[in-house]
This record gives sequence, structure tokens and C-alpha cells, in this order.
Amino acid sequence: MRQSDPFEQDPVTVGLRFAEIVTGTTISDEPPAPESPLGRLEAFAEEHGSAALTPEHVRAAQEGRPLPPPA
Repeated sequence: MRQSDPFEQDPVTVGLRFAEIVTGTTISDEPPAPESPLGRLEAFAEEHGSAALTPEHVRAAQEGRPLPPPA
């Protein structure tokens, strides 16, 4: 009987970890923190609809600026 290798992981897990390393991000099943750029964009989209989001909203969220009002 083969013993389980503690360093052996399934290919999906290896791919996800590689993506995190390459992109400098963390993949999570949890919702983003409300004060994070993604959390702010999600709250805006929930209130105004996702069609109201523009590249300027994304830039503002990334830079920590207030999100512009919907057009």
C-alpha cells in the first residue's frame, strides 16, 4: 500500500496556487472586504446595477478615490 505524500496535491490546487503566485493575489471563496476595491465596486454595482460600472470606477477603486456617480 502506498503512503500518502503530504506534499502531493491535486492538479487544480497546484494551478490555483501557481496563479496566486504569478498574479500576486489570493483566491478566496469568501466575499471581499467591503473597504477593498472589489468590495466597493460590488456595493456600487448592487446599488446602481453592474451596467453603471465603467473603467473610471475601477480606476477610482484601485486608487482609493471615491467612486464617481453613475452616468
